[in-house]
Amino acid sequence: LGMFRPFLDQQEWELADWLMTSSASQTKVDHFLKLDITRQCMGPSYKDNRTLLQNIDKLPQGPTWKCRTITVKGDFLDENSEPIEEELDIWYHDPVECVHELIGNPDFCDAMKYVPEHLFSDESEEEKIINEMWTAQWWWDTQVQALVF
Repeated sequence: LGMFRPFLDQQEWELADWLMTSSASQTKVDHFLKLDITRQCMGPSYKDNRTLLQNIDKLPQGPTWKCRTITVKGDFLDENSEPIEEELDIWYHDPVECVHELIGNPDFCDAMKYVPEHLFSDESEEEKIINEMWTAQWWWDTQVQALVF
C-alpha cells in the first residue's frame, strides 16, 4: 500500500484528512461516505465513518502520553497563613521514546545528521555558516569529549 498505508493512495489519505479535520459531525461524515456519488466517483476503501475510524486507528501512534500529578505550593495564603497547595496534572512524552521515534522514522532519514560539519559561505572558507546544531562548535566539542573519555 505504500507510504499512505492504511489508505490506498494520496487522494484517499487527503479525503480522510479533510473529513477528520473538517467541522462535519460523525453522522455527517457517515452520510457523505454512504452517498452514491461518493461511492461511485471516489470509491474510498472506507465505506462509512466506522471503517474510516478503524483505518485511522491503524496509523502509527508515536510515543505514548504519560501523566504525573504533582502538588505545588502557590504564592497565596489560606486562612491559616499557609501557602495554598494545588494538584497539577503534568502530561509529557518520554524523551527517549521521542528520540527513538524520530530516528526510526524513515520520513526523516535524509534530514538526520550524526556527524558535525563545517559549512562556509564561499570557497575561501573565511566565513563560517552556523545554521543548524550540527554546524556549531558545541557538536564538535561534544564528539571530541566522547572520544577522550
